[in-house]
Amino acid sequence: WVGRRTLRVEDYGKVAATFVDTHTKRALRIIPRREARSMAAAFAPEARNKWEALRLGYQRMPDDLLLTVQVVTLAASIEWIVSRAGRRAACEICGEEIINEREIIRDGSVLCRACAGPAYYLIEAPAWSRTVEAQSPVVCHTA
Repeated sequence: WVGRRTLRVEDYGKVAATFVDTHTKRALRIIPRREARSMAAAFAPEARNKWEALRLGYQRMPDDLLLTVQVVTLAASIEWIVSRAGRRAACEICGEEIINEREIIRDGSVLCRACAGPAYYLIEAPAWSRTVEAQSPVVCHTA
């Protein structure tokens, strides 16, 4: 989540962007055309290398040759996607704070996405605490 909950980044291994009008709930998904990479050099004959041909070619190609626009319906409601700022809960397993209505309720328990699984990480050691920090002096070097 980026940009005050209005930009959402999800990794599907694809290059695409979906734009939603939050008032009308209409959505458009924009993806690069598969052929665009091979056509780019034709729009930049003076390019000195492949990277420059792509960069210049993409800038010069007509939009309809570079991109495909799809009308889509969101699988989740816009209200759920945007959520509400200031909402807070605590995960009943790890105790971490969950913000903006991102908690998952499972069998009556409030869980964060990581504890509800699958998580993208595994905790290998307990978190640092003030007790640990107090036992280990911190040396700060200033110029």
